[in-house]
Amino acid sequence: MFERSSVIIRDPVKLDYDYVPKDLVHREGQMHSLETLFRPLAQHGRPCTAYLTGSVGTGKTVTARRFCTDMAEYCRNAGRPISVVFINCRNRSSESAVVLQLIRHFDAGFPDRGFAPDEMLRVLRNHLTTNVSNMVVVLDEVDALMKKGAVDLVYQLTRFSDGSNSDAKVSLIMISQDPVHELMDDASLSTFRRLNRVTFNKYTRDELRRIVEVRAEEALVPGTITEDSLDLIADNSAEFGDARMAIELLDRAANIAEEDSEGEVNVEHVRAAKAMIYSVVSESKLMMLDLNRMIVLLAVARAMKTNLAIMMSAAEKTYAIVCEEYDTAARKHTQFWKYVQDLESMGLLKTEVRNDRNGRTTMISLPDIPSKVLAQKMESLIEMKVKGDQDEV
Repeated sequence: MFERSSVIIRDPVKLDYDYVPKDLVHREGQMHSLETLFRPLAQHGRPCTAYLTGSVGTGKTVTARRFCTDMAEYCRNAGRPISVVFINCRNRSSESAVVLQLIRHFDAGFPDRGFAPDEMLRVLRNHLTTNVSNMVVVLDEVDALMKKGAVDLVYQLTRFSDGSNSDAKVSLIMISQDPVHELMDDASLSTFRRLNRVTFNKYTRDELRRIVEVRAEEALVPGTITEDSLDLIADNSAEFGDARMAIELLDRAANIAEEDSEGEVNVEHVRAAKAMIYSVVSESKLMMLDLNRMIVLLAVARAMKTNLAIMMSAAEKTYAIVCEEYDTAARKHTQFWKYVQDLESMGLLKTEVRNDRNGRTTMISLPDIPSKVLAQKMESLIEMKVKGDQDEV
């Protein structure tokens, strides 16, 4: 059943969301900020805090994981081992659930019922004191926890080392898309000062291009993805600045190409992958078009083939051929250009003016549907439209 070996995907694990690369692309600045914030912990065992914020897909979680792994290795080699516990607060959105996971780091059999949060915190403090352990707690998507009123838990964790509990030391990293400062009380805010914040901006198009290129080098057989495919993945995900989307597009496109047995990932596979994830080209949009615009879209799809983009002149030449095929008078260039603009306003095409040695050239591209699939859809819709018009006559 699984005898056929993969010709494109060499290591599918490298395409997983949970995969943490050894070197993070375009997050060196955030890694350096975390190193600065946590130097007192790594070198002197002093608890530290940090707050990571940014929109989805900007590398917050993977950066925290990479940093904590590297810091734990440094501390182990220095003879000051630390424990790191990651908690996703969407999955564990109550104080008890969070503390239970922390206790089970030391006692896997600790019961999940019968203890109040205060009692569980005392148990956790005893484990930390007994093990003389410096623990780093990472609360991912912490806003889900804070919105349920778990502000006191944040305060308690950051105060474990106070007074007689000096041997129980907890450092805290909070990760959130949304600002959580307004959800915190003054006591907790004093711990998470402005200087403790590490901001993750959306990735630029070029940064996403480099991220997906590096991930393809790790995950795919060398030479099995075209440069145009990498460009299209970057273009599609740049609107959101989302590295997760870029990697998901790479994953889907590689699997589609694997099924086609073509031996490489091309732009048609990327378009198909985008359509699976989020398509702006719906059947209802296509059916709303009149015959002239349907023919223009069919011409573009036929001329596109596996190209990333085509010149306006190439689309117009194919348009003349398609008009002849359907016994329809081809419109002049000005009207053809208006049809293209109309289709772009509907999200069915994209245009870009490029300057080269020959002057200005308008390029046309498709958003997220394979040209072959679009051509088949338009042929079917045009036949229905023509037949319907004939029946009315």
